[in-house]
Amino acid sequence: MSTEPAPQDLETIVGTIENQSDPSQRIDIKYVQGDNSFVTSGIYTQFAEKEISIPGHLVVMDFQLMGAIVAEILEKLSQARDGETTFEYAPQLQVLDKRYSLEDEGEYMMLKEVVSAS
Repeated sequence: MSTEPAPQDLETIVGTIENQSDPSQRIDIKYVQGDNSFVTSGIYTQFAEKEISIPGHLVVMDFQLMGAIVAEILEKLSQARDGETTFEYAPQLQVLDKRYSLEDEGEYMMLKEVVSAS
């Protein structure tokens, strides 16, 4: 009997984002093969908020997107902590001239691209 994780359960750290003001606030970004998604790891530990899941197809379109979104949210989390105020995920945000929503999907806040009706 194998104790290795099934291929769909494999997670690989693909990057880390650090708060420039407080380098102890580090968030890893992991690729979850089975879900074809990128998820944060460290938001819950650092800030007691849900981690973020970004579908793989959004990252493939623009790899900068993932880092920019997580960095922006990390900055807001840090500001809330430093100001001793309550943090809530914004239902929508704009990053790199695109609009996204964050929807509560159980364990994660799921990032979705907002498609404007033209």
